[in-house]
Amino acid sequence: MSDRNHILFTVISFSMIIIGNVLAKLFIKNDKNKKLVLKISAILTVIIHFSSLYVDFFSGKEPSVEDSMLLPIYPCNVAMWVLLIFAFMKNTESKIYKFLAVVSFYLGIIGGILGIVINEIYIDNPNLADWGVLKGLLSHSTMLFGCVYVVVGGFLKPRVSNIIYVFFGLIMLVADGGLMILLHVIFKLDPPNAMYLLEKPFEAIPWINVVTIGILALALIFSVLALVEQLALKKEDRWYTKLKALIESKKAK
Repeated sequence: MSDRNHILFTVISFSMIIIGNVLAKLFIKNDKNKKLVLKISAILTVIIHFSSLYVDFFSGKEPSVEDSMLLPIYPCNVAMWVLLIFAFMKNTESKIYKFLAVVSFYLGIIGGILGIVINEIYIDNPNLADWGVLKGLLSHSTMLFGCVYVVVGGFLKPRVSNIIYVFFGLIMLVADGGLMILLHVIFKLDPPNAMYLLEKPFEAIPWINVVTIGILALALIFSVLALVEQLALKKEDRWYTKLKALIESKKAK
């Protein structure tokens, strides 16, 4: 459950992310500088993610290495590394670039919001004075800023066609989770609940599992994108008009 400190952190974090993206939209026009913003956000996220090792070391404690520091076990781990790779990619015309942009934006936003609002580490130890707890919240905040900026900076246009890459992104997450579990089995280690394939994420909500999460994510993202197109595009540019034209062209052949 959230307490006053967690709620305060969440409000401040979301406010700064929104204000920061608005200011970046208003004042950063150069493509090179836009890329720099993305790179700073991605690098800062990785630094904060690993920072607890150095904080423990220099404070005289035994550095505690979390599984998620070594392997991409959870969706947020994948989003963090995808954002970093995307920020430094130069071939902006490739399908991989578009795929990484989509994964960074959608997975990063969903994972970032959930990682702040429902942070398991904070729930287990609600103490912002503990850097191991605070850094988990901060790294999700910097990642969320960068993932929002993927669209704000003009690297990706939210369109219904994005849903294809979202679908493959979900397959990538399941494949990643299966690989993480397999590696632990091979080396005779206790397998983690990678991508929540072994256990449900919320015991109190048993119907929430990998399948339902994927279906809900696709349905939610599709609905939002369809609404965006309805409000922002002319009828001839919307997804259903293009789909109808494609079907008619196939029939004509």
